[in-house]
Amino acid sequence: MTAWNEYFARYRALPVWSPEFDEQQDQEYEDKLASAEESLVADFSVYYPPSSQDDITWFKNALEQEERKFFVAFVLKEPRTVPEILYEPMMRAAVYERDPSKNRAFVQPCVATFGLRGVNETLLQWFENGSDLEKAGAVQALYHVGLVGVPDSYWRRPDSAAAVKLVADLWMRQRCLLLREFVNNPSLLVRQRIIPHLDLIDVSSYPEELQPLVPQAIQIARNHADAYIRHRLEIEMGSDERQLFAPLPAMERSQAQDLLKSGTQGSDVSATRKLVPRLKSLVNRLRRWRP
Repeated sequence: MTAWNEYFARYRALPVWSPEFDEQQDQEYEDKLASAEESLVADFSVYYPPSSQDDITWFKNALEQEERKFFVAFVLKEPRTVPEILYEPMMRAAVYERDPSKNRAFVQPCVATFGLRGVNETLLQWFENGSDLEKAGAVQALYHVGLVGVPDSYWRRPDSAAAVKLVADLWMRQRCLLLREFVNNPSLLVRQRIIPHLDLIDVSSYPEELQPLVPQAIQIARNHADAYIRHRLEIEMGSDERQLFAPLPAMERSQAQDLLKSGTQGSDVSATRKLVPRLKSLVNRLRRWRP
């Protein structure tokens, strides 16, 4: 019988932050939560890393359950390492997570354990071989690996030599795949996730054979029926530097459920969100990636 059910129950009972807290209550909450988390980590560390067949099975099953997967991410986050047997289930959870910000709870522990290159290669395999829903999830996860947002100018800096040697080839492979997919794949979900990561200003940043795809991508985005895609093109082209970035539309729950049912490897939300009082405390709460 595994002890992880008990630890999960304690995790679920951790103090919950409320936007109604005042400043003093915010600090009390942070102190109480930190103490409870430290106690929980100290207790489950005796059984870490999970090694018995029962424990491994429990973790794999938990990563497929909405109410338990973030507990697994909590257990596996730095400074602890991800057991190799749980790498694929963690990456699967990252790709299948519908929220484009929460998926980094699964990505970052894998990067810390297996390295930037390995995680990028895994996600690119999902992107190349998966369904449209899996492609969209892979791009969302790639955002948190740190390459899709790196501008071309970075690789030309004198202090970038080490990074160029390590991952520049992956960066170029990634940007080429994204450009081709945006032009050739009409999936709204996929195009929404790719458009923020395209370089549509400097055609020369792509290999010569792909450069004709850049004006095609611009034309597709400019005439697209989706407001988010048109908005991101305006941002990319610098047509209105004063406008705010609209958030990436999250996958609808029904789409994420379809993704989980697919069994293969691998919606719009309002552009304006209400401001929540005491943003600092909210950010601290979100960083813990509890469901």
